[in-house]
Amino acid sequence: MTGRVTLVLPAVARPDAATATPLGRLTVPGRAIPEKTVSVDPTEIGRLRDAARDAAARAHAPYSRFRVGAALIMADDQERRVISGANVENASYGGTICAERTALTQAATLGFRKLEVLVVSCVAALEAPVADRSPCGICRQVIHEFGSREPETLVIVDGGGEGALGDVFDLDRLLPYGFDLPI
Repeated sequence: MTGRVTLVLPAVARPDAATATPLGRLTVPGRAIPEKTVSVDPTEIGRLRDAARDAAARAHAPYSRFRVGAALIMADDQERRVISGANVENASYGGTICAERTALTQAATLGFRKLEVLVVSCVAALEAPVADRSPCGICRQVIHEFGSREPETLVIVDGGGEGALGDVFDLDRLLPYGFDLPI
């Protein structure tokens, strides 16, 4: 057993940028994300990565041939079960569901609402840039919906390659302007 390790997610600071136009100012919003320190268990991440890769092998992707798997652990699951999902494509494209949402849907069906860690694996793109193997926009918003600040929800994108475990994102880095419905 490897034990837990500490990761430092670096601060990100980008000021607003404004440009005057004849009809009014256009602003590109900046973003300030504070440095965060999180603790992870590499053994658990490796187990989730393997489960995500296994799920990807079972994906139903006859149209894109882009097989994706996801595996997660919910913070409110006392048993810390590994729940996995694969992308399931449909000829009516809109009926397609991504691996991340498949796994989260299964977790919700079991009664869990607080995502702790999710690993996503695009087995055909393990060496590709992270933008080519990270969750899509809809999945990012659904992850945000189930995300938590305590413990901090982490999403690890399988990086493949020798000695690589993955790329780590928290909610702020995954979806900086995630939508929250005011209740």
